[in-house]
Amino acid sequence: MIRAAVYGAGGYVGAELLRLLVQHPDVTLRQATSREPGRRVDAAHAGLRGVCHLDFASTSPDALEPDLDAVFLALPHGESTAAVSAIRTRCPRARLFDLAQDFRTGHEADGWVYGLPEIAPAALADASLVSCPGCFATAVLLATMPAVACGPAPRRIIVDAKTGSSGSGAAPSAGTHHPERAGTLRAYSVFGHRHEAEILATWSRAAGPAAPRIAFVPQSTPLVRGIYACCYLVYDDAAPDLEGIYRRAYAASPFVRVLAEPPNVLAVRGTNNADLYVRQDGDLAVVIAAIDNLVRGAAGQAVQCMNLAFGLPETRGLLLAAAVP
Repeated sequence: MIRAAVYGAGGYVGAELLRLLVQHPDVTLRQATSREPGRRVDAAHAGLRGVCHLDFASTSPDALEPDLDAVFLALPHGESTAAVSAIRTRCPRARLFDLAQDFRTGHEADGWVYGLPEIAPAALADASLVSCPGCFATAVLLATMPAVACGPAPRRIIVDAKTGSSGSGAAPSAGTHHPERAGTLRAYSVFGHRHEAEILATWSRAAGPAAPRIAFVPQSTPLVRGIYACCYLVYDDAAPDLEGIYRRAYAASPFVRVLAEPPNVLAVRGTNNADLYVRQDGDLAVVIAAIDNLVRGAAGQAVQCMNLAFGLPETRGLLLAAAVP
């Protein structure tokens, strides 16, 4: 059994990690930390009542059990950097899965593997340091990598992506509080979202100097869960047969489904699945991706990475049906 802990389990992603790990057949969930040590986990996360019986431990590396095999970091962006060294010292055998942006780009020389399983599953085998992609990056990369990698790559990709309010975390702010989002749409971080760096870095690894440019417009929506990313691939000449390329690229991927009709976020809610739709017209193609931002875009993908790192089937503990309606 994999002895696991969730470090920073007070938020939405932490709750999703707990939900998935507590029912994983090969995991013993040993600890969950938060800034409210001693509080029952199911008092903070009512959805775990009767399922998780732990009390929160202190969010301090010294509070972790030293014999852990896996530690999932669900900290705010920027806080993992300060914690990782102490966690590795405290838990020398543990494999770390970080869900913040701290190690997603520029840390390959330090041993960090970018954890998008469909792109480079072999790199995750026996990986001890895994940086899990952002939710927008997950949707965009799954929607574009087969086209970028096959050549000729599109010269530009325009992304119009919409997200639910849970992607902003549990602490509300003026721009993310759900009552401010309900009944409206709003673009933000236009051409400057933090996930652009990891998207561009991944495209560059696949296509080198031929990697496309990006124009990314994220939008907040009244949804609670879900990302719906419409990716417009612009070619110099006629696009290749992309639907065939995508179906071959994902034929062995258990969580990516290439559909004959545009996807619906409802059909992936609560699951680790990514639904794609490919349509093209001459030198323009559109690929639409739908994912659950908290599962496929965060906790579920981290568990998928853990399965591969420990030599388990990647579907272990993740074959989840969508909650429809």
